[in-house]
Amino acid sequence: MNIAIIGTGYVGLVAGSCFAESGNDVWCVDNDAAKIENLKNGVIPIYEPGLPEIIQRNVREERLTFTTDLDAAVKKSFVIFVAVGTPPLPNGGANLKAVFDVAAAIGRAGS
Repeated sequence: MNIAIIGTGYVGLVAGSCFAESGNDVWCVDNDAAKIENLKNGVIPIYEPGLPEIIQRNVREERLTFTTDLDAAVKKSFVIFVAVGTPPLPNGGANLKAVFDVAAAIGRAGS
């Protein structure tokens, strides 16, 4: 199955890597070009036991791709997961701006 994961933080990077390890083709998307370039070069920004080996294996076997091109990833994918940050607002609620921005971008990409 073709899957896009939007956001390459703890949730997105681990989920995308595990989906790829399960045999899916996964595009991990982030708007931070430096972060994507680091991931392409094997620099993993988080600590999770075993994750570097899973990423390395799945990149090598072409099941895991890192990109800033949300449009292309969306067009190739059957399932899209949004895993962007939702920092707290002053009132304690979640700031969903990034979620809404990604949802709008997904809608534009699918048109």
